Amino acid sequence: MTPRPHLDAWIDELERDLGLALRLQVIANAGGQRRTIPGPDHADQSVLAAEIGVETVRWLADRFAGLTIDIPSPRAGEAQDKANRLRAAILEAGLTDPSRSANDLAREFGVTSMWVRKLRAAMRREAGANSAQLSLF
Repeated sequence: MTPRPHLDAWIDELERDLGLALRLQVIANAGGQRRTIPGPDHADQSVLAAEIGVETVRWLADRFAGLTIDIPSPRAGEAQDKANRLRAAILEAGLTDPSRSANDLAREFGVTSMWVRKLRAAMRREAGANSAQLSLF
């Protein structure tokens, strides 16, 4: 099995190096697909270059030639943003003795109150583990 680069890491690096427009072009034209990246010698003439642009495929080939990567779908970023906003709202409300109910957060974010309670509990455990590690030093 060929290892694949972490989803967010490479697409964020691509945006940093080539710009938001090319990131959006990759996602719009090949999002949600698993693709094998051609080698540098074949990048310019590849089917992928016709879909997402020669410059982008050259960038990918320099890093991932011969590897298979998962290209994020257009909704992947939206879902991650929504999850991050929910986690921020839970933190803002408080992990213990929260100022907002699970029902309130669930309604706002379009998830179930059970999910909010589970996420809050996981975040409490995470916070406890992090504070326990800090106390060791």
